[in-house]
Amino acid sequence: MKRVQKMMAPIAAAVLCFTVLGACSNNAVNETVEPTAADNQAGVQQNAKKDEPIVLSIVNSAGGTPNFPTGDAFWEDNPVAKALEEKLNIKLQWDVYSGVGKDKLNVTLASGDYPDLIMLSDPARVIADKIAIPLNELIEEHGPDLKKKYGSALNLLKQDDGNIYHLTNSYLPEGATPPGYGYSLQVRKDIYDALGSPKLATSDDVYNYLKQVKEKYPKTSDGQTMYPLSGYNRNWGSPYFGMIAMAGSPADSKIYIGPDDTIKYWAKAPWAQEVLQFYNKLYREGLIDPEAFTQDYATWQKSKLYPARVAAHIGGWNQTYDVLKTYTDAKLPNAENMYFENVVFKFPSGDKPAVFSVSKKGTGAIIITDKCKNPEAAMKLLNYLTTEEGNFLAMNGPEGIQWEMKDGKPTLTQSYLDRWIAGEKQVNIEKETGMGHYARIVGSDLGRTSWGTYWILKDDPVATNDTRAQQRDQALSPYWYDATTIGDLMVGADTDTLNKQQAVDKRLYENAFSVILAKTEAECAAEFAKFVSELDAAGAEQVEAYMTKMHQQYEKQLSGT
Repeated sequence: MKRVQKMMAPIAAAVLCFTVLGACSNNAVNETVEPTAADNQAGVQQNAKKDEPIVLSIVNSAGGTPNFPTGDAFWEDNPVAKALEEKLNIKLQWDVYSGVGKDKLNVTLASGDYPDLIMLSDPARVIADKIAIPLNELIEEHGPDLKKKYGSALNLLKQDDGNIYHLTNSYLPEGATPPGYGYSLQVRKDIYDALGSPKLATSDDVYNYLKQVKEKYPKTSDGQTMYPLSGYNRNWGSPYFGMIAMAGSPADSKIYIGPDDTIKYWAKAPWAQEVLQFYNKLYREGLIDPEAFTQDYATWQKSKLYPARVAAHIGGWNQTYDVLKTYTDAKLPNAENMYFENVVFKFPSGDKPAVFSVSKKGTGAIIITDKCKNPEAAMKLLNYLTTEEGNFLAMNGPEGIQWEMKDGKPTLTQSYLDRWIAGEKQVNIEKETGMGHYARIVGSDLGRTSWGTYWILKDDPVATNDTRAQQRDQALSPYWYDATTIGDLMVGADTDTLNKQQAVDKRLYENAFSVILAKTEAECAAEFAKFVSELDAAGAEQVEAYMTKMHQQYEKQLSGT
């Protein structure tokens, strides 16, 4: 190439000299040629074309019907969309599926006329059909912030061929600590204070406290039975799920992870019998609502919680959180103190409580399809939405609407703070701010921002001055569990193992009641032994071996080995 350039130089010089001499000999006058109107218009069009945004088509088929259907001007005009266009010169053209989005997506994929980006629940098919393109090189070249945010979790997104074909949302960012959510013992504040606010650090403390409640508050003010501890039966875990989380079973998991990194069903944990005997003791001594294991959620609310007949409850923190409004609206005496505080306690033989499980891998999927003409722009968008600036924008809308920087951190403006506290419907504020919808692409609200706030300001108990939520956050935040390697433990299992898993899960739920409701301590112990043996008879050991294999495989994959 250099040789060609050297040869061209003297030729160019000769042409230049000839042109100049020719102009002089003809007495030509150098004049500035004014552009014509047509030239001006062409220039304007060229600049306009250069500044036009890159349009990427996207469909949300991942479930959860959005508040604004396809065709609503919201998708084109919302403040987050405008901010992204201004920042990145990228504009999304949305399609959103209501109802069973999976079915409509299958039809769209079969037609071959599908968009640049697809949000979906399970990416297996689009990966197998080579509709989703590999993202490895795009991440390396255009996703530095994304790579940092996902961290080692990207290893878990790799398929057998070593390629990453999808990204997720609601993941725990590398190095982040989630806020305080999950299961807990909830004690009614007015009763707890009246009994001297005793320490509730162990199961023995809780037992003694419930005995005090029964002695001091056998009846409500209108003569109904007061239950020291109550609950309901809504799914397999609600009667005792919170209790086994206190003993160390990762919330929502049904399992126990041993010190040798093996997985067992929670009923085989060293503390399992102690937990069920504790429940049985409460039942035999009348310290727990006898219908706690049979009544459904709605019945429990109507007949027990709303009439203020529950002194304590163990389960999700949110299950009693809103009842304060019921008490204040009913103008009950001392209603302002009849809310429930969150408590985490431990069992003598239990592990550290694990009341809230989170995953670095996240959930859902976003793919870039093989129809995408500008995958670099698509990755540029995904990368930006994982940055602090982009993620916060997607979660809350742009600065200047519902939030502003104050004293060095984002703060809700008073007018919007008042609206959130008043309980205004979120859809109204979404319409004005654009918050939430782009957050579903690759966003995560787990952890905290560098300013120390929650990612979603309206959920931040400090930002909203919600002292009750601050208490919950302080009580529960130390007890989260990294469940990255215990999700999807049955992936790839054969039919026999899957059938055994279903049989074991059924017994894990149903047969525990015979232990809890035993009439004597000896009967409780006998029923527990029977409970465990029936799990093994149904195939628990085979299922546990498979789950252990997958868990250990995920651990190696997460570490990159």
